[in-house]
Amino acid sequence: MVAWLAATLAGSVDPSTALSAIQYDSDGQVAIGWPGGSAGELDIGWREGSAAEVDFADVFTGLLTTGVRTVALALPVAGDPLGLTSSGVFAQAALDAEAAVVIGTDARQLGLIPTRDLRGSSYRGWRWQVFVEPAVAPISEAVTPFAPVGTLPPADPLHVVEQTDRALSRALRDATADLSALDLAQWRPEVAAGRKEAEAALRAAGQRMPPGWPAPARALAERSLVLWRIVRVARADPGASSASGSHARGVALSRLSHAVRTAAMVAYNVPVVTLPIARPDTIIDLVQRPLA
Repeated sequence: MVAWLAATLAGSVDPSTALSAIQYDSDGQVAIGWPGGSAGELDIGWREGSAAEVDFADVFTGLLTTGVRTVALALPVAGDPLGLTSSGVFAQAALDAEAAVVIGTDARQLGLIPTRDLRGSSYRGWRWQVFVEPAVAPISEAVTPFAPVGTLPPADPLHVVEQTDRALSRALRDATADLSALDLAQWRPEVAAGRKEAEAALRAAGQRMPPGWPAPARALAERSLVLWRIVRVARADPGASSASGSHARGVALSRLSHAVRTAAMVAYNVPVVTLPIARPDTIIDLVQRPLA
């Protein structure tokens, strides 16, 4: 969502391609709480989110025309709210889901929380809960224009990606050493499930990153995806016979979790720090066409 919305606003991909990529491998996506209930009613005077269910295509179209300035991935967990800058119902929902998209517009801040949408025995979709908050402060007109996808914005963000990748490697080595001291170096059999799930997700990685996404950021995103899925499985298992062993294992995994989620946020957020202040006319033309 973060990468493809940014790429569309930058004019690097068309909305239909982006929407197909976001909805890839799902039976459908809807949104709850979209302001005004439809894309056409979204403007500077919007009211708080409606309870009506809206097709995600309408939400995506609305985002392209409503003055989006910033978009970012947040991966918070209890005790470590990475990416969140406020408390309240949105923050709690993000902590419960352990994922959120945070969007700044000309008039409001939007928070989108993804949750599984299971209808019946075979339907597998996604439901986005939308939260609307007043902007913390007016966004300056001096915001740097968005750097085209395929380049990284200043200051030396490529160095930021490289530093983050090295920090992730150190965190992985430290966690392995800590778990080895607890005779848990094999990460327990349950972790195989996390690796299998991660490998399946990576097979679709080409569908999940826009063309031209910076190669170092793409590689870091893929590495983070593998490790995050493994850590989530490992965290769900006590993995030790004693209370002290379980606590030590939990601390080691929490530190690794922080490093993994930080790396993922850098991989997705650094290339899209700032979106265009004025969307190109070509974008407006594109979103006026029906989405396939």
